[in-house]
Amino acid sequence: MKKENLWFLLATTLIVAAFIFMWYQIKIPYKEQISSQQWITNTISVNGEWKAYSTPDTFVINAAVSELWATTKEAQTKMEDKILKIKELLWNNEIKKDSIKTISVNVYPEYDRSNSQRKLLWYKAEQSIEIEIDWEWFTQKWSTIISQIADVGDININNTYFKLKNKDKSVQEAREKAFENANAKAQQLAKLWGLNLWKATMISESESYNMPWPYPMYAKSESAMWMWWAADMNTNTISAWQSEIIVYLQIVYETK
Repeated sequence: MKKENLWFLLATTLIVAAFIFMWYQIKIPYKEQISSQQWITNTISVNGEWKAYSTPDTFVINAAVSELWATTKEAQTKMEDKILKIKELLWNNEIKKDSIKTISVNVYPEYDRSNSQRKLLWYKAEQSIEIEIDWEWFTQKWSTIISQIADVGDININNTYFKLKNKDKSVQEAREKAFENANAKAQQLAKLWGLNLWKATMISESESYNMPWPYPMYAKSESAMWMWWAADMNTNTISAWQSEIIVYLQIVYETK
């Protein structure tokens, strides 16, 4: 074979090999892309939700003490004396120590800023605490405790609310019902499209809680305010209606 023909054959072989190589490089990713697209299109995405109801098991009281005195030491001492009295009366009412939490402590000067001046008046010390009353004691204890706190004098009850500590059972119930709700939707959609539902490939969950909130209450030592409290505070004036727990599910099913 002539040398020129040999080089021509070699060049032709290399060109054909290059074309074959390029064809495979294009074809295989394209097949993978088609396969991936088919997997994506052969899915059904549905949402499910369910509400469960549960009675709160805890009543929470936020109380605040503030004292205004000539020195920071006096203000802080008077404040701490009242906090200690509150804690003692709570312990006497069988409220556990770990059910009383300090929220904030502040000490700062008070100024008179009238007449374009900045004159130091006294010093203020403040402390806020959070008190949790378990449900077994709530109906019996809440009015007694607030009355006794008010007796300490110049104590603010800034906020009260209900709380559900043990919500696992209600969440599990709502989750099961939400899944049944989503699965029923997926079965119906698959039937309408002439598909067979296979398995879930993705599940995401979120939750929300709607808790009942009583109105804020304020207790002071003035006689008029105290008479109002004495007339109105009894175990029939407040009730813990059911809280709402909602579970949301998003499920993606494969079909075939």
